[in-house]
Amino acid sequence: MKKIFRSFALVTAAATITRIISFIFKIYLSRVLGAELLGVYQIAISVVATLACISSSGVPVTLSRIVAENRALGNRSVSDSLLCAATVLSLSFALLSCAVFAAFPSLAPMLFSDERCVPVFYVMLPLLATTSLYSCLRGWFWGNKNYGVYAATELTDEIAKIVFSVLFLSGTLLAINVQVAYAYAMVAGDVVVVTMLISLFFVCGGRLRRPSGFSQVVKSSAPLTATRLCGSLVSTLISLSLPLLLCKARGLTTGEATAELGRATGMVVPLLFAPTAITGSLAVVIIPEFASLNAGKERDKIGSALSQSIKFSCVVSGFFFALFAGAGVALGRLLYDDELAGRYLCFAAMAMLPMGANGLCVSALNSLGKENATFASHTAGLALLLVTLFSTVWFMGVYAYFLAVTLSHTLALVINLTTLSKNLRLDKKQLLHALLAYAFCAVAALSLSPLSALLSQVSDILSVFVTSCVLTAGYAVYVWASGCIAKEDIKFFSSEKRKKKSADKPLMQAK
Repeated sequence: MKKIFRSFALVTAAATITRIISFIFKIYLSRVLGAELLGVYQIAISVVATLACISSSGVPVTLSRIVAENRALGNRSVSDSLLCAATVLSLSFALLSCAVFAAFPSLAPMLFSDERCVPVFYVMLPLLATTSLYSCLRGWFWGNKNYGVYAATELTDEIAKIVFSVLFLSGTLLAINVQVAYAYAMVAGDVVVVTMLISLFFVCGGRLRRPSGFSQVVKSSAPLTATRLCGSLVSTLISLSLPLLLCKARGLTTGEATAELGRATGMVVPLLFAPTAITGSLAVVIIPEFASLNAGKERDKIGSALSQSIKFSCVVSGFFFALFAGAGVALGRLLYDDELAGRYLCFAAMAMLPMGANGLCVSALNSLGKENATFASHTAGLALLLVTLFSTVWFMGVYAYFLAVTLSHTLALVINLTTLSKNLRLDKKQLLHALLAYAFCAVAALSLSPLSALLSQVSDILSVFVTSCVLTAGYAVYVWASGCIAKEDIKFFSSEKRKKKSADKPLMQAK
């Protein structure tokens, strides 16, 4: 468990830095390109992303699991052969897609209602090839537990794209039309990172070997690809249909309905994913770690570590839930100058409760080779999401979207936990602590709401600051007093350090 959290800390640190840099860069990009041109890029990128999803979305997780299993068994050459097989499969589809659009130039204009998207799309088509190589190589490093390279490449990718964007958009490096300059920057950044990954692959002992295990890669990655593709298609369907439903159900104009969608997906949803900056890193780490333990027939350790991970995820998600539910209105005004977005945030905060734990359960199942199970739970969740949305939007408006998301993740979590309990021995005490943390946070949210409203009359900044401090202090006391953070864990970590020091001391004396 100590090793998992050390790796988790590394990935989290890199991910946090990357997100901060990305956020600052998006401010610069929006000012240089403008909202209209950004919209053109968003439309073009969505099509490229869908094609990339088909070619490589399931490969990294599959490779990480299989490589970790073979690494645990000492089969390094098999891992390299599987990497070559995955690369051949993914790259073949990517190159085929590029060839089709190059051979039939009339095909791309049929996909876009705005003709300005076509040149941007064609410039970004090589991203299919670079994404395939990027995904496969990162999956190999992921499976070999080289989290330093895994984390550094994402940060390098972001920095490279920023550098090229500034050079191309300003005309410093090349005189490129501003409408396609950012697209060229994305491709150039990908080329830099892929080149770095290929070099590190050989430096770290990787070798080009005869591809093998095609059927194994396809069988494992197909459910994951289908899962992400379904999610992408459902998101597109909601984006297209929700404004129309709001117009019919609530009598809104097209502009008002679009604004409601913008508040929901552009303001509220990004905040709901705040805990995943922490828990998402843990989900990344546990796949190869659990796969190695599974290969060594140590499922008891997997069950114990997963239970602790779920508890940790619930503690983190519970904190943000209490903060957003209690001070959401003040946050909406402070961040977006939009009180309605804040009210939506108060209601939508409940979606965070199942999201983090479900993400960990999905990662655990994938590490055990249960990709079909995660596909089934995800599909069931999406079906419930659509049914709930289309049946409740008539009297709930945009609130129906957040209710649908919450129920979708809750159903998927229940299904995934049920499947895991049949394969692992989960620690019920840890899971009980997770539920009790949620109960405390629900009470805290109800208590903080009137305090936040009172302080908002003075200042929204004061409201958010004081509410956060009160919640942090109260939550810390609860977590410690309730035993959510066990004293045995602290003793374990300190004893491990003493063991390491005592083990190193004879070595130093011998030297």
